[in-house]
Amino acid sequence: RGQDVCHIRQSIDEPTRGRGARLDAVARPKNSAEEVASIRESLLEAAQALFEGGGAEAMSFRAIASRAGCSHSKLYTYFDSKADLVDALRVRSYQLLLNTLSAAAATGRDPIESLRALAVAYVQLGLERPRLYRLLYSAEGQLGEAESPLYEAKVAALGICRDAIAAAADAGLIDLAIDPLTAAHVFWTGAHGLVELELGGFFVVGRSVEVLAPALVTALIDGLLQR
Repeated sequence: RGQDVCHIRQSIDEPTRGRGARLDAVARPKNSAEEVASIRESLLEAAQALFEGGGAEAMSFRAIASRAGCSHSKLYTYFDSKADLVDALRVRSYQLLLNTLSAAAATGRDPIESLRALAVAYVQLGLERPRLYRLLYSAEGQLGEAESPLYEAKVAALGICRDAIAAAADAGLIDLAIDPLTAAHVFWTGAHGLVELELGGFFVVGRSVEVLAPALVTALIDGLLQR
């Protein structure tokens, strides 16, 4: 499963042969900003479905265009390059993660329950949609330049965890030993490690992810976040 992401840049960034014209010379669409955004979203939806179904190799521009019902040359009027499309798809994936975590946090009766729900939702997303999950951390771990859509999407997703931790401290449920942002990074690191180990098939010595996920959250809350 990890091989798909390892080949994303090789297979997606590969230049299209025989195009002749430079990508930046392609005429931009004359649609309104709302129409352009809607078309880009449709193309990204098609790309994501192909990627999750068959990995990077299945996500050629021709395959995306066929699924979206347009000519493959049309994609170059909405994305500067194939690498640009991949980055946009990563932003879309982080927005999905953000929505998933936001919905999970809203189910908690208090901030501590929200933290537990966040961890469960994060792990479930990673295990149920492994290709999308690994796309989040592809491109050699590049964060994206400050204020770029990719950077903002990552900050927003981490912010859900940070806000839940801060809310728990403000409510007097925990006495923070460190600041909320550092604590959120530790939570994120723990959950990410759990998902990667499960996807790699390393839990084979008597403990399952179903047992380890709640144990991890409890350990972080009782240890890192001192009562």
